[in-house]
Formats: sequence, structure tokens, C-alpha cells
Amino acid sequence: MKEFSVTLAPRFYETDALGHINNASIAAWFEVVRIRYLESLMDADPGAARDWMLASIQIDFVAETFYGKDVVAKITGAEVGNSSLNILCELYQEDRLTVRGKSVLVYMDTAAKSSVRIPDSLREMIASG
Repeated sequence: MKEFSVTLAPRFYETDALGHINNASIAAWFEVVRIRYLESLMDADPGAARDWMLASIQIDFVAETFYGKDVVAKITGAEVGNSSLNILCELYQEDRLTVRGKSVLVYMDTAAKSSVRIPDSLREMIASG
């Protein structure tokens, strides 16, 4: 898998009472990174993420993340199942790991509202990109 990263600029309103980036903001940042990753696989197709539903998210807070310094979000792994995709992501601030997360996405037939097997063409894109 090629390295994929996005640089995020924390905004003041994303902080909590202690000056840390709020946990809800971290979950939102993971969403931004997941969508940009999926779009990158499909040549920036803005609809690339619409067929994926979030089934699970796990967030491990390793260190504090603060306002005022950019955060680099890296996709560190993508594991394809039958209809699911596990995406591993890490956040770094000043080259220090601050957050680690895992998201499970399910590939959907949105008209039928049911999961379907991830197409082979998309599997190849995930494996190579």
C-alpha cells in the first residue's frame, strides 16, 4: 500500500475546556481522511464514498493533540474483507503519534440498502493504492 496522508489545521472551536482537540473532532477528522483516501483511489470522484457505510470506529488517544500546530493524518493500512474494509489511521502532531484509529466500512448497494461484495476492480485499487 502506498502512503496516504492529509494535513489538517486544527481550529480553535475544535478544542475542549482543557485546550485539547475534542474527541468528537478527532472522529470527524478520521471521516475526512477516510473520504479523501477513497476519493484518491477513484481519481478524486466526489461520489466515491457514497457507497460506503461506517459500521464501526475505534479511537485510541495516545497523546494530547492541541490547537495551533498542524496534524498529519496517515492511512497506515487497508484490509479488504468480503463486503467490508478496515482502514487504519494515525494522527501525528510535530512528528509525535497522538491518535490511532480503526474504521470498518461496509460496501453497500444503496438502492437495496444491503451490503454487497466489494467489486474486484475496487479491491485492486485498494491493494495498489
